[in-house]
Amino acid sequence: MNKRGVKEKNIKSILLFFFGFSLGLIFLWPGIITSNGRKCFYRIVKDGSDGSVSAKTIFSITPNYLLKINNAKNKYFKVLLIGDYCFRRF
Repeated sequence: MNKRGVKEKNIKSILLFFFGFSLGLIFLWPGIITSNGRKCFYRIVKDGSDGSVSAKTIFSITPNYLLKINNAKNKYFKVLLIGDYCFRRF
């Protein structure tokens, strides 16, 4: 196989990966394609990025998710739980 064939195969593989990743995200978090879900996520992350969270943000999240977010072991899981809250509710 020549260089061009290998390059085309790599490009197709990368495109297939990103397509599958995008579909998986939409399947897991259907609200990610709505503007309300993204606004919710950005507002919570922006408000909590400095270490303090406003009362408005705290009251906008259900108590069950607040406990899950508070008990998360690292920042990655906290971001996943915030995304879960914002993108899975309709």
